Amino acid sequence: MDVDSETPVKKEQGQAGTTPYGLQPDEWTFYQFVQTSGKGVKLTDRPPSMSIENAYMAMNSLLKKNALEMMQQNGENLLRAVDLKEAEKASKLNEEGRLVYNTIRAAGNEGIWSKDLKKKTNLHAIVLQRTIKLLEQRQEIKAVKHVKYPTRKIYMLFNLQPSSEVTGGAWYTDQELDTEFIDSLKTACLKYISARSFPRNEDVRDAVFSAEHEHYPTAKEIRRFITESRISSVELSVKDITSLLDILVYDGLVEKKLPYVSGFDEDFSDDEGGAGVGDEDAALQWGYKAVRKASGRLPTSAFTEVPCGKCPVFSFCHENGPVNPFNCEYFKTWLSW
Repeated sequence: MDVDSETPVKKEQGQAGTTPYGLQPDEWTFYQFVQTSGKGVKLTDRPPSMSIENAYMAMNSLLKKNALEMMQQNGENLLRAVDLKEAEKASKLNEEGRLVYNTIRAAGNEGIWSKDLKKKTNLHAIVLQRTIKLLEQRQEIKAVKHVKYPTRKIYMLFNLQPSSEVTGGAWYTDQELDTEFIDSLKTACLKYISARSFPRNEDVRDAVFSAEHEHYPTAKEIRRFITESRISSVELSVKDITSLLDILVYDGLVEKKLPYVSGFDEDFSDDEGGAGVGDEDAALQWGYKAVRKASGRLPTSAFTEVPCGKCPVFSFCHENGPVNPFNCEYFKTWLSW
């Protein structure tokens, strides 16, 4: 019978009783006690209904069956429950297989580098490679590519999806940076921001909004526009959109605007789509305004670059003074140009 933390488990029935994965009643009671604590329990903790002797016997038995694992937190040894499906898989392996499997499982969807796997298991290279090959053939583990370390072999459990840290997230396709996709989204974002950055007034050239204007688009609104327009077939979070907008800001095409002060009583979290929580400025929705490029209305010439116009000691500069055109380095440079 399959067991997880959300599905109630069928309790013991009849005289012999039935428990998940063949666990004894005391083992199941102790397992549930550890499972209720996501942070783990101390080795001296036990269910109130169990004696110290029975608790230690159940704990040792569960450790042997790989249903519990030891972990260290703040220098203290703790017990943590292992998913019984994973424990059953590990119990069918030999000693080396269990060691490698449990070490890879502990790495989660971040995976573990083969070199680190060898250090943690302390197995001989030949034994480790043979065990890895066997687990791969049984589809218990798999090798994945890491965008930051393409030459490394990273292993994780076969049924896990690699984290965005491994795959690179929405901006990578087959571990390659999709620059064409990024550029198209940047163009779409800039076009949308520009359309909402300036008033549509044909009678006033270069019209701008007042300083109190508060309706510049936010990352959350831009994400909604991208989704509704179906510009991207990839699900993008607010955090993904914010990273695009940061590029536009760094390129000098967009500037961030502080949120309107009187609106702080509203919900300003950027956590839609599972992003933004815990990040910098996550409690605020910054507005984004397009930067209008100034167009010169007067013809330019080399005289516009005369250093005298912005010289900080211009008032002291005269023919016989301490500063004069004869010994001015900047003036000589300009003349040679």
